[in-house]
Amino acid sequence: MNKISGEKLDCAFIFPPGGGFESNFFFYNIGSAYIISFLRQHGYKAEQYVCREHINLENCVKEIIITNPRVVGFTVFNTNFLTSILIARQIRAISPKIIIVFGGPAATSYSEFILNRYPFIDACFRNEGEETFLQFLSRLTESKFDFVKTDLGNIKGVTYRYEDSVIINPDSNILAENSIFQDYLDKYPSPYLSGIIPGADAFTTGLLTARGCNQHCIYCNCAVLSKRKITTHSVERVISELDYLSGYSDEGRVLNFYDDAFSLIQQRAKTICKTIIENRIRISLSCITRCDCADEELLDLMKEAGFISIAFSLESATPKILRIIGKVHKAEDNPSDALEKETMFIEKFGKMTAYAKKIGIRKVFSSVMTGLPGETLEEANKTIEKIDSCHDIDSYSQNLFTIYHGTPLYDTYRKYGYKVDFPDNNPVFSRTIYPDDVVYKVKISSKSQFHETQKSLHNSTLRILSLAHEKNCKKGWFNNVILFSDTADRDFVDWLKMILAINGTIIQIYSDETALSGNSDKNHENYIRYCTPSLNIRDCYLERDGNLLLVCYRSPLLRSVKEKIVMKICDFKHVKTNLTNPEVDFIKVMCKESDSNDAGLAYTYFSEVKKEKDLFNYLINKKPFPYFANLCKWTKDLANCSEKNTLFVNDRSEVRLCWYGQNIGKAGQTYNTLIKNFEYYQQMISEQRKCNICNAKDHCNKCISPFPLSDEEFCSRQIGNDISSVAELYRSVDAFKQYIR
Repeated sequence: MNKISGEKLDCAFIFPPGGGFESNFFFYNIGSAYIISFLRQHGYKAEQYVCREHINLENCVKEIIITNPRVVGFTVFNTNFLTSILIARQIRAISPKIIIVFGGPAATSYSEFILNRYPFIDACFRNEGEETFLQFLSRLTESKFDFVKTDLGNIKGVTYRYEDSVIINPDSNILAENSIFQDYLDKYPSPYLSGIIPGADAFTTGLLTARGCNQHCIYCNCAVLSKRKITTHSVERVISELDYLSGYSDEGRVLNFYDDAFSLIQQRAKTICKTIIENRIRISLSCITRCDCADEELLDLMKEAGFISIAFSLESATPKILRIIGKVHKAEDNPSDALEKETMFIEKFGKMTAYAKKIGIRKVFSSVMTGLPGETLEEANKTIEKIDSCHDIDSYSQNLFTIYHGTPLYDTYRKYGYKVDFPDNNPVFSRTIYPDDVVYKVKISSKSQFHETQKSLHNSTLRILSLAHEKNCKKGWFNNVILFSDTADRDFVDWLKMILAINGTIIQIYSDETALSGNSDKNHENYIRYCTPSLNIRDCYLERDGNLLLVCYRSPLLRSVKEKIVMKICDFKHVKTNLTNPEVDFIKVMCKESDSNDAGLAYTYFSEVKKEKDLFNYLINKKPFPYFANLCKWTKDLANCSEKNTLFVNDRSEVRLCWYGQNIGKAGQTYNTLIKNFEYYQQMISEQRKCNICNAKDHCNKCISPFPLSDEEFCSRQIGNDISSVAELYRSVDAFKQYIR
């Protein structure tokens, strides 16, 4: 946020992270950037809050408040709802005069609920916000930003608090009503050309050429919100943005068009592509579209214009199911014809995906849904078989059909046998309960992106559990918490607000699968009810397999026991025995030394490895090693007790910084107290060992818990042979494992 503290800011816009394990930072949002550019055009001072590193609640709120905003506006989805609530509540507690408003999909769907439950939120903006927000700020200016005295009565699209009531003004429908005017969206300045979003960030944030959808899908609210109207930017506007952004394009960067479907107006899509070609703009592009809104001419133009990835949505390969969900024809439970449109849609899907690959589109992608209304297991598997039979489809997303508020299906889902559960009576976190077990039995093709998602999730979880090196620029919080407990109560959740980064990772490890099954729903409800700073929660459970301890996941899309295994835990003897065994894979293995002899075996091995002339190539050319939980004690400064990224908590609320570390306090204590406790133990042990006069003091990290070695064994080995360079290289190589198949 490029804002000098002290100068009044009319509005600070916040897009908090939430949900997914890759979205831990505060980034730009294309929707709020449009509003900011429009407000600036009319003389208001507005900024987007951006933070590109982990940050906790306290420091995040400080950074926002120091910008001196009159209004703070949140862009809220279901995924970041809790983090938005948490930050908003804290802002109100510290600075009561700041006006707090919500916008985005969640605010559009649940505005009345939000204002009734959360008294610190003053208003919600429904649907598009540019002109509504401008009117809002204009009225606030008239009342000198006194919200109580501001008349919002005739501003359409706003839900607001008035005395003890919640007032829901009529919908604005600005874009739907103005879609008859050509290229109405050009009224709003470009977030890129006006400098709101840096050009380099476009490849994360994306580009809009149009808004709205004219289709009939009953599971989606895009067409409902846009009144089945499409509002466009001019081709000239799109080209000017692409020309500008091409200056930031390089190998590997792809700009995504975030239109609901790029070629809903097919001729316009062709014109855009032709103009890109005529202007010789070089930029890699991707989009989602529909096979019935494309032909070979369009695909040829898209290829020449720079599209390297095209997604064609399918959802189902059964004509009857497509009719029920309104994918091609207006939804009907009892078809009024022979389903010719749906049959043609499925046929064209095969033709368009094949042609796209034939002409050289690098990635041809699709999406399907399982658990659709009236769908049998045979029909669901038929869809997966259709994907597999289309050899030109590289991958697909296998989505679970979900009932959302505001969709055409929401008022009629009960007739199909679905139920909707509301944890903590909160509709934002509704869960779809299926009438049968199809979603648990349907095939999962090797093309499913679920496998890649699981692989990334497993790699990330493994790195956290093994305390792999992770840079932590700022101190004052932990990025990850590993909880060994079958429960998560209010005290624990309240404590997380103090010590965990916003959307940091919570790995909860249950004692066994039965404990996970019996407690996870209740714990999840507690996380929601008491407003956790993160729903990036990974539920695991422990299981024994001979001498190996397994850390496992559970998911409706996991089919085999092997897929459930996140990590195998073994001792070093097992590693040493199987180093040359081609049948033993260490990619999903973590080594924890079991006793003093096992630790000695590991130390001897690393001492021998140190003699290699080119250690890096030696490691790279070997089969992948496991992660090492105890190796950090031999590093100079790559131990978690130095970086303080991850915290362990057991079922007695005892806190430590590594698997076998010294207890440094109890859950409920502040970050500073825990760190002071750790530093006290470190100082005490250093004095006992006389570290200040030790020959190893320059390379030893003074590990306070060198388990399974005793202090004497640890110190004698540190003095005898410095293996810190080997240990640090092994831990650095861990970063490459995510790329190993």
